[in-house]
Amino acid sequence: MKYYTFHIDDSGAIEDIDYKKIDGEIVAICKMYDDNDFNKLNDILHSTNEYIINQKALNIFKESKTINYKLGKAKVLRKEKLFGLFKKNKSYEYFDLTFPDQTATDCYDWIDFKKSEIFATNENEGKFKITSHQHELDLISENKSDSDKSYSFETEKIVFGKKFDSEIDLFKIPHYSWGVYVSERLKNKLENAKITDIRFAENKEKLGKMWKPHFPIIEFEK
Repeated sequence: MKYYTFHIDDSGAIEDIDYKKIDGEIVAICKMYDDNDFNKLNDILHSTNEYIINQKALNIFKESKTINYKLGKAKVLRKEKLFGLFKKNKSYEYFDLTFPDQTATDCYDWIDFKKSEIFATNENEGKFKITSHQHELDLISENKSDSDKSYSFETEKIVFGKKFDSEIDLFKIPHYSWGVYVSERLKNKLENAKITDIRFAENKEKLGKMWKPHFPIIEFEK
């Protein structure tokens, strides 16, 4: 069983997103960078929180098994030269696809916390192991309370147990990783469709140095 972290290159990147009501529907107005290095019209555009994708890419996600998502319309504005002299925004039809953290709650049930290496640190109590997702939530609540205690968290390794849904093609575990994870099935579909400027990392060693602390080792119970 193989899963990969999913990465969008910034060769086509969104600089700013505004939301407007058009014909009674909320539409994401996405302004691309006015820079040749970052304004390529890829199938999936680099954005902070969401995927701005075209119909070709959307169809692949729709036919795959993913955690629940929110889908809306998007207009991508890209500055292009008019008559070779002046630049003017040209509009392209895309979609705004998001996987809210709230839709990933079932994924926490897949984690074997006994075998995983998830830790909390407190100045007085030192470093200790997180024993369940509720345990971490309780400590987070304590952070937000008037308690003198303050905890920081670190995830070194996630082990998925027998409850893991091996049919899932895309999921995430927001409290424990910055990654969005895709199955080999979905990876192959995206690659076979030649979806532009996307990357996959099978392990954290393939990530840049600054990202490694936020992507734990992932293992699956055999």
